[in-house]
Amino acid sequence: MPIGITDDHEELRRTVRRFLEQHCTATTIRAAATAPLDVPPMWAEAAALGWTSLHIGVDDGGSGCGLVEVGVVLEEFGRACAPGPLLATVVAAAILGRASSDHGEVLRAIAAGGACGLALQGDGGPVLAGEPGGPVVVVDSVADSVFVLPAIEVGAAEAVDVVRGVGVLTGERGAAVPVVGVGAAQALAIAAALAGAEAVGLAQWTVDTAAAYAGDRVQFGRPIGQFQGVKHRCADMLARTELARAAVWDALRAVDDADNGAEVAVATAAALSLDAAHECAKDCIQILGGIGFTWEHEAHFYLRRAIALRAHFGAPHTWRIAAARAAMGGARRRLAVDLGSQADAIRSEIRSFIDSLGDCDERERRVRMVDEGYVSPAWPRPWGRDAGALELLVIEEEFRAAKVVRPGIAIGGWALPNVIVYGTEAQQQRWIVPTLLGDITWCQLFSEPGAGSDLAALATRAVRVDGGWRVTGQKVWTSMANTADWGILLARTDPDAPKHDGISCFMLDMKSPGIDIRPLRELTGHAMFNEVFFDDVFVPDDCLIGAEHDGWRCARTTLANERVFMGGNSTVAGAVVGLLKLVESTGAQDDPHCLDTVGGIVATGHALSVLGYRLTLSALGGADPSGSEAAVRKLLGVQQDQRIQEVGVELCAANASRSDGEAQGWIASFLFNRCLSIAGGTTEIQKNVIAERLLGLPRD
Repeated sequence: MPIGITDDHEELRRTVRRFLEQHCTATTIRAAATAPLDVPPMWAEAAALGWTSLHIGVDDGGSGCGLVEVGVVLEEFGRACAPGPLLATVVAAAILGRASSDHGEVLRAIAAGGACGLALQGDGGPVLAGEPGGPVVVVDSVADSVFVLPAIEVGAAEAVDVVRGVGVLTGERGAAVPVVGVGAAQALAIAAALAGAEAVGLAQWTVDTAAAYAGDRVQFGRPIGQFQGVKHRCADMLARTELARAAVWDALRAVDDADNGAEVAVATAAALSLDAAHECAKDCIQILGGIGFTWEHEAHFYLRRAIALRAHFGAPHTWRIAAARAAMGGARRRLAVDLGSQADAIRSEIRSFIDSLGDCDERERRVRMVDEGYVSPAWPRPWGRDAGALELLVIEEEFRAAKVVRPGIAIGGWALPNVIVYGTEAQQQRWIVPTLLGDITWCQLFSEPGAGSDLAALATRAVRVDGGWRVTGQKVWTSMANTADWGILLARTDPDAPKHDGISCFMLDMKSPGIDIRPLRELTGHAMFNEVFFDDVFVPDDCLIGAEHDGWRCARTTLANERVFMGGNSTVAGAVVGLLKLVESTGAQDDPHCLDTVGGIVATGHALSVLGYRLTLSALGGADPSGSEAAVRKLLGVQQDQRIQEVGVELCAANASRSDGEAQGWIASFLFNRCLSIAGGTTEIQKNVIAERLLGLPRD
């Protein structure tokens, strides 16, 4: 998903990409390397299309758009590694447009096709050049000042970024014009957010290039994209890019919203985007191999641009430290979904229902919620409400506001979609409503000692007998097996068929003779999971779900996703807040290394929240929220949870040697969280899935 998520943003993105495909080819980039400070030929046309002045006010000749629209354009220019002064110009214009002093002359000149330079380390630092003899906006953090040098010569320096180059101020300084009402910190925040958009586009090019090459390049008789090491590197590249993109989108929205966590949003965007561009450019060259190390391939232009961006706009570790300090200082970013008037009718109906519950006892409340479809509202009627994203959000909001808890059905939420889609009417009546009422509980009998992530390799057998099947085998890692009434069971019914084709799906009465359930003590010392052994267990015909041998399709069945982002809550919350408190209690708040580490966790947590927010907005717009952002959020969410506990244990220092002292909670969570990257498909398998399904790399 690109930075922009609306239809208008997508149309703008496509238009810009078509333009750049025509005007910014590999030949264009190489030509620019001979004179990197020159304004490229395509500049005039890009300016005429309004892309250089999107965010300049209408009175000054611009379009009056927001920074997100500018970010859409910058993302595409970054993807093309375009030469020219676009980044410097739009940053300068965004700074001047927020000033209380009058800089209309410069803004009108930009809107008419002019360019502006940018210096972020004072007037003695390097310059992202504009046009010869044109204005330069200077940000001086030491003096906390921002000013304009109206007309000054910029000379060329030997640049790392040979496509865009770097300038030095060589002419007479003349009279600097102060920019009033915009401090250096705000100017740097604007610059970082916009630079992040270009960095994300740059990172995306490296992802696309690496994946395409890995799919085509043959070594050892196979495309290198079949090798798990290559797949995982590509998946990591995509994950970095998607996380950074979401953060940049939010920073572009937040940069003027100082009362709503702008500091956290901007620091997150800068840290993640500048790092993503740099790391992905390196990874791209690694995957390209020898050809990537040549001047002839374009990859080095992207690495050089990434290095220059970090130099101009700040190393990621400085932004991670800034994120940590902002969060420890109380800065919080809240993301609320504005449902508007379209939700009013739904809201009224839900409130009336909640009010009607009155003094009902717990059982009666549950019965009524089941009858009205509020237990699993995304499910189809009569068991749910066929609720879309909008109604799901309103339901969550209203029940939470009324402090009325909707009951959960735990693993029943995984088992029953199969019955809804493939079950007979009798099976639906037998299991669905009783589960919703809490009268039936479930476990999932999928994993085996030899079939974990490779579930299709399961060996548990179900042999046809009169009236049903006889099941023999073993399952493992089964939560709730010792308390569940029923289990959803996958068993092999045709040993001669390909491994995905010979599996059937059954509902198993956990009180059936021949079932032996043994608690499995985990490394935590507790026994949450169980081993389950089947010794000639009889399963009657009416417990087969769907067709015989078609159980793999049943196992993959899901219904509408009810996990929608609610908004209103802080993106710095939960375990992250606990970690920040631990930093303060251990006196580590002035340790740069600690702040760097914790700031990375703050940034990742914020960006993951933004990913969820973007997915919800997309779902409200009718999109399927199951693309790259959803996959990345699942992958990185597990890593984030584990990393928080690891750092917490480190901060506990010597106390972490005891599991009964001050570090008890951190140790317990650390040990338990080891399962998060294993259960439900290991991290390694998740990366394979991302690489194969999202990047098109070949299966092994």
